[in-house]
Amino acid sequence: MKRTKLCFVVVWVLGAGVMGWPRPVVAEPPKGEATFEKSVTPFLTTHCIKCHGPEKQAGDVRLDTLTPGDPKSAAVWAQVRDQIRDGLMPPAKLPKPNAIDARAVVAWATATLGARPARLPNQGNLIPHELLFGTPAPAGDSASPARIWRISPAAYSSLLLRLAKDAPGVSQPFTLVDERGIRDFAGLYGADIPSTEILIRNAIAIVEAQTTAEYTVLVKPPKGSTEPAKPEQRKNQTAVQEFVKLVQPGVKPTAMQIESAVRTQFRMAIGRVPDAEDVARYLALYEKCLKDGDAPSAVKAVLQAVLLKSEVIFRNEMGGSNGRQLLPPSELARTISLTLGNRLDNALLTAAEKGQLQTKEQAIAQIQRMLNDPKSDRSRIPHFFREYFEYHTADDVFKDKPMGVIYSPRTHINETDLLIAHVLKQDRDVFRQLLTTPLTFVNARGFEGKLVRSEAKMGGTDKKTGKFTLGIEGIYGFEKWPEAQPVEMPPDTRMGVLMQPSWLIAWSTNFDNDPVRRGRWVRERLLGGTVPDLPIGVTAQVPDDPDHTFRSRLEVTRAAECWKCHQKMDELGLPFEQFDHYGLLRKTERVEDLEATAKNVDSKGKPKGKVYREVPLNTSGVIVDSGDPKLEGPVNSPYEMIRKIANSDRARQVFVRHVFRYFLGRNESLADARTLQDADAAFVKSGGSFNALLTSLLTSDAFLYRTHQNTTPAGASK
Repeated sequence: MKRTKLCFVVVWVLGAGVMGWPRPVVAEPPKGEATFEKSVTPFLTTHCIKCHGPEKQAGDVRLDTLTPGDPKSAAVWAQVRDQIRDGLMPPAKLPKPNAIDARAVVAWATATLGARPARLPNQGNLIPHELLFGTPAPAGDSASPARIWRISPAAYSSLLLRLAKDAPGVSQPFTLVDERGIRDFAGLYGADIPSTEILIRNAIAIVEAQTTAEYTVLVKPPKGSTEPAKPEQRKNQTAVQEFVKLVQPGVKPTAMQIESAVRTQFRMAIGRVPDAEDVARYLALYEKCLKDGDAPSAVKAVLQAVLLKSEVIFRNEMGGSNGRQLLPPSELARTISLTLGNRLDNALLTAAEKGQLQTKEQAIAQIQRMLNDPKSDRSRIPHFFREYFEYHTADDVFKDKPMGVIYSPRTHINETDLLIAHVLKQDRDVFRQLLTTPLTFVNARGFEGKLVRSEAKMGGTDKKTGKFTLGIEGIYGFEKWPEAQPVEMPPDTRMGVLMQPSWLIAWSTNFDNDPVRRGRWVRERLLGGTVPDLPIGVTAQVPDDPDHTFRSRLEVTRAAECWKCHQKMDELGLPFEQFDHYGLLRKTERVEDLEATAKNVDSKGKPKGKVYREVPLNTSGVIVDSGDPKLEGPVNSPYEMIRKIANSDRARQVFVRHVFRYFLGRNESLADARTLQDADAAFVKSGGSFNALLTSLLTSDAFLYRTHQNTTPAGASK
């Protein structure tokens, strides 16, 4: 026991741990064009000083004494910016400021404060869209800050398959934050004590599997036999023969054999060849453990130490020692691999090892190869669309089984997966097609390259009850399952991902539609706007009045204290009332007829049940404060609203911003304006090719280069 503890202390030190790594600090963004005297002072005088000046200080905030360059005022300026940006100030009872003037103040405050981009994924729109796309960005250094990014749970699972497919006792140490949308951000994760303990246990289990040639299983006798189960030796598929030989009793490995084993483990776990310093450290570990124990234990300790090295757990994207530098080949190979997929790409690793990944041109060639090679792991591309639309959460919304319909959210999720894959395969006008395509997949799943039905049940009349059940095909308006898919939906029913049953269910509650969250999705993901989170202590609840439509029940949000936020969401979500919370198309809404229910009694006056009536739907909405004058105004249906947004430059650019966040693992900063504009230009020029958009982002300086300016170790004072 003493020997094991000692070796693992050394293992942990040599593994460099997984905590306390330097966290980059973003340099101050360039100053905005708006000036304090020209834009800010007049705005404050007109709209703010009356309540926050010498005579009155509402909320203990005084603005007339603030100076633009005083660091002590930064927190107040940030609060002012956020309140104006989110439309919370001036209060609703006062005259609303001109939108252009308000944006000028927000632009000045954002540029002057120079704060690092917000860490949380759902805060990505805090930088006003106009600062990124309003004017052509100048050319210049757009390298990203150096960083260390913990690998995702999916990437770690892939690593386990690579190292020890059949190893018993390994488990997932990592999770992602429970945030809306894109969650795998570089700045959010480390390795805490519980996950560190799991990593150590996994390292032990993996090496045990790697060094065991055979294992014993109990084989049950044929059914009906009275014979007992018998042990049987089976070959361990995870075993690495080079490692197995080194842990045999009586074998004392040479330094050359230990070095070879270290090299093999490095290639398998990290994807690179260890340098001379690495080899020396692990040889020293072997000798130290050998003094306190036997050779097999010392060999295992060395192999375990490699698995605990920070490069196994993190994507090290540090670049050079100072200034702006291209990521070195080994870091670049891992970064490209884990950006597009969840496993290391062997061709990239080979290129890095052979010195063929040392220039930007070589990196671009490898990225284009992976994007065009169907055998490359590009699994993070479809996963982006899941996190962007969030339709995959449909299965998490608990609902009672509906009457008269086969309810299968998992099937609907799979249908949307197939639809997005089809649009990406065509790779033309991708963003608009995702929102407006008339095509769909119905009750389908892919199987060995073919499309087959995912459900055995069709709609029909139950022989026992006489009730008709609408099959999954019927949800889309089809009388029978279409064998040729994708298939065009019946006219005036649905279009695009936002009218897929999966998305409608995902953005619903257990019993009703959720126009508030649907509208928030449109505001944030399509219009690039922001909505403040629900204030603490406020209970968001729609009255349960069964005789009223949901739209009329939602009128409670029109109260002044609610509407300042709900005006950003409700009118964008209400057009989706065209569908119910199961994703079914409807033309009327069913509400209880209280008068008829009261009269619905038997001869003894006992209630016979509720009586319902159908009320015509109101699917109108309004687009306001979108940032694009062409979008502003009323809409009559979800079809009109989505077509209008899908054709706007702003919505396309907001989509580009989300693609940037997912694949670069951080929110955009003002310094990324040129990268975003170049990516959008490539997207437009290519006719809406997602491949072209992604190529532009992944071949940008922001992706390939790192800078060490203003980096500070975590916890250190600045």
